[in-house]
Amino acid sequence: MSAVLDSAQLPGMFKLNPDGSLVWLSVSKYHLEKLGRLAGSPVPNRSGKKYWSVSINGRKIKRSRIVFALIHGRWPSGQIDHINGNSLDDRPSNLREATQTQNAWNHKKRTKRSPMPMGVRQIPSGRYLARIACNKTKYALGIFDDVRDAEAAYQSARHRLFGEFA
Repeated sequence: MSAVLDSAQLPGMFKLNPDGSLVWLSVSKYHLEKLGRLAGSPVPNRSGKKYWSVSINGRKIKRSRIVFALIHGRWPSGQIDHINGNSLDDRPSNLREATQTQNAWNHKKRTKRSPMPMGVRQIPSGRYLARIACNKTKYALGIFDDVRDAEAAYQSARHRLFGEFA
């Protein structure tokens, strides 16, 4: 990120509002119409999930990364995780630095279409298998007669393994 912009330049470029939105304080002579206006717009990623994106020096940067850099005085080394799962909520209290693995831990639902809760599958006997993976290690949590019991076992393991990211 430093090739595009030093994080020390950000306070002179943007005013950070409590809701995580940014207002332009400094713009180039070619974009004077942006001065005092909201910076960026929601842009969908490859999977269709929207994130706020701001264009600086011809390069698009996620607004969450700019907010993090404004608060911490440095660009994040990894990804930015939205604690509440809302990718458009860039309030500083909703952002935390995370690895790609940690960021994936708080997914709320399956990506594929399935009636089963995340971490649960039905086996040929008609019972339910609960399992979870963490740091490339798979854990079998048990076989249950009721889907709710299997889901409870998965959620318990999820909070135990992933802690604050679950």
